[in-house]
Amino acid sequence: MTTVRIRIQNVLRCRNITTRICIVFLFACCVASPLYAQIRIIYDTDMDTDCDDVGALAILHALADEGEVEILATVVSSRYPWSVPCVDVINQYYGRGDIPIGAPKTAWTDSGFRGSPYARQISEQSEPYTPRYKSNNDAPDAVDVYRRVLVAQKDNSVVIVSVGYLTNLRDLLASKPDDISPLNGVDLVRQKVSRWVCTGGSYPRDTNPAVRGNYTPDPLSAAIAVRDWPGLIYFTGLGDDIQTGGRLHETPAENPIRRAYKLLLRDVKTRPSWDLIGVLFAIRSDSDFWRLHTGGHYHIFDNGTYEWREELNKDHYVLQLKENTEKALRETLDELMIQKPKVK
Repeated sequence: MTTVRIRIQNVLRCRNITTRICIVFLFACCVASPLYAQIRIIYDTDMDTDCDDVGALAILHALADEGEVEILATVVSSRYPWSVPCVDVINQYYGRGDIPIGAPKTAWTDSGFRGSPYARQISEQSEPYTPRYKSNNDAPDAVDVYRRVLVAQKDNSVVIVSVGYLTNLRDLLASKPDDISPLNGVDLVRQKVSRWVCTGGSYPRDTNPAVRGNYTPDPLSAAIAVRDWPGLIYFTGLGDDIQTGGRLHETPAENPIRRAYKLLLRDVKTRPSWDLIGVLFAIRSDSDFWRLHTGGHYHIFDNGTYEWREELNKDHYVLQLKENTEKALRETLDELMIQKPKVK
């Protein structure tokens, strides 16, 4: 974006007014059009128990405003009734109320019994925004949304970012040929998806099934989705030491991101940045923040616990932070989270 601004400034020095107008118009079209977005993302979120799903969605929209990403869909993996309406309100707040949304229609996950301290309030008390769907039950099947979005994209062009349970991805892989595509789910993913960024779990293992996380609400789906995925997976469990959200008080009181953090945290100012880091890495994977651990694979057990195994080298990578980057990463995330919507 900085390069584009510099070039526009140079164009404005041109003496021919017609030339200036035409070239500036072309630059504006290139920057604004999703055809020129660097990354195309499907965001898969539980939007349920924690507020980092909200912060991650804010960062996704902020980077879309910057022209770095096109948001293809925002599907929900939780069965909590107000997760979909909450996502819809946030999308509307950022001026993208037409983004496709879906919800799981299988009964794998038990997350409908966990509950959210913010999703219902954001859904029902966010005038002038009115959710298209009153509950998860009203939303389309997440698998249909996945298949329709994927079949419309170029081969090897879609990035999937999951910051919740893996129910939808298990169901996508199990999907059969239909009127949307003659390909089954595995072949469709293999053809259209360039990589999957999976937020859940810390390297190298966690063998305690009592620990809450993105795998345990629907553990078998997590095991199956990771095992059967036909392409690259980048795993990230980073975020415990990167506390963000402390600047949300600088945004308007009606900002749903600010409200969600307040409803969950009350008098606490910040929260770990697990999901936020997953989104930032998916879009800015060449940033100086990251390094990757390779040479093995994650094995997810049927109870949702996991371990990194070195003996089999699959297309699995573990995201790690370079030394002395924590402060800069936190500042980057906070700055994006409070960015004012640009396309409302």
